[in-house]
Amino acid sequence: MGYSSPAPLGTQFTSNTSSVFIPEIWMKDLIRHRDISLVLKDAVSPVNFSGGKGDTIYIPYVSNLGVNNKAQGAPVTYQAFTDNRWTMTVNRYKEVSFAIDKFLEVFADRDLRAIYTERAGYALARDIEFAILAERATINGYNSGSQVVSNSSSGLTYADILAAMEIMDKDNVPREGRRLIIDPSQHYSLLAQDEFISADYNTGNAVSTGEVGRICGVPVKMTTSLSINSTTGYSNGEGAAGQPTPGMSNSPYFPTQSPVLRSGASVTASALTANYHTAMLVHPDWCKLAMKKMPSVDADWSVDYQEWHVVQTQIYDVEVYRPEACVLINTDEDALV
Repeated sequence: MGYSSPAPLGTQFTSNTSSVFIPEIWMKDLIRHRDISLVLKDAVSPVNFSGGKGDTIYIPYVSNLGVNNKAQGAPVTYQAFTDNRWTMTVNRYKEVSFAIDKFLEVFADRDLRAIYTERAGYALARDIEFAILAERATINGYNSGSQVVSNSSSGLTYADILAAMEIMDKDNVPREGRRLIIDPSQHYSLLAQDEFISADYNTGNAVSTGEVGRICGVPVKMTTSLSINSTTGYSNGEGAAGQPTPGMSNSPYFPTQSPVLRSGASVTASALTANYHTAMLVHPDWCKLAMKKMPSVDADWSVDYQEWHVVQTQIYDVEVYRPEACVLINTDEDALV
């Protein structure tokens, strides 16, 4: 039987780093941070990648055919096109790992492997959500900002949402399946809008549903993964230094691929503007999510070091597929305070 190599010195959970789990005079109840809602999974369209080999996905664009007049006694007019294709390379390989010393496991009154395995899974889920949010920068760079509604003088308004809906309607984006993704500050701006809270305007169950409401027949979903665009608003784990939020310049979450459009042109991402709150009105066709390897857990026991090693990994990627199926809404929520 082979033994795993030890975790680097200082990277294990020990009785010193995790003494809060050893019951002395502390309460036995485990204090956890409230999990944020992961709401973006159904705001993108999945790519069926299970069982396939290779790391590149191709989806051909199919050209629209024209209708020609048919003259009697004359042949039909055949049509032929050189179609382009959309390409995505799947190369995001992510891991979350930790080690637990046997001494701590003996004295702790909780199953620490289970607790931290759950937290590792949650970290991987947030990783995917942040990668999706980063693709807002691709939409920001598409067609000279044609998919952006900006309101620099107030919080999110009904007029902002109508403007975004109009852009989608003109681009022939289906109404069925649309979702409005907002952050907590924008949610409170909507709560001041009669069109959001009044049954006279709302065709859904508004605030009483599992969503935070509906407006113009569109489900409204709030996530704390969204926040004000800033250079320090993202941190990679507890106590980590602040970094730029997804979609900002120099953020660890920024588009890594430039999608090729039907025309053959590619889209270059453009960083989001700092100090704005950037909501999204989306149809799932706007972005593709390919999971090459679903999150999985590997664990082994190191006899030499008397510790558990636990690793969770996933392989995936995301890329904008139909940019006209997403409209960004920039608002200044600070104008309310």
